[in-house]
Amino acid sequence: MKINWKEVAKFLSGAFFVTAGASWYFAYYKVDVPFMGTTMTHRFLAVRGFLHFALFLLTFYYGFIRR
Repeated sequence: MKINWKEVAKFLSGAFFVTAGASWYFAYYKVDVPFMGTTMTHRFLAVRGFLHFALFLLTFYYGFIRR
């Protein structure tokens, strides 16, 4: 079975876009999110949002723009 990496990049671009938006939303309202017995602070979520947005741009390019 062959993996179609273009389709994988399309899926990941959507996932990264959603997590970037959610992370920025929580960071904007200064909400700390519990995660597996610890807490992700709103400052960490802001950085995570930028990282996921960069990954969104990368996977969007490979999934939709590049031939």
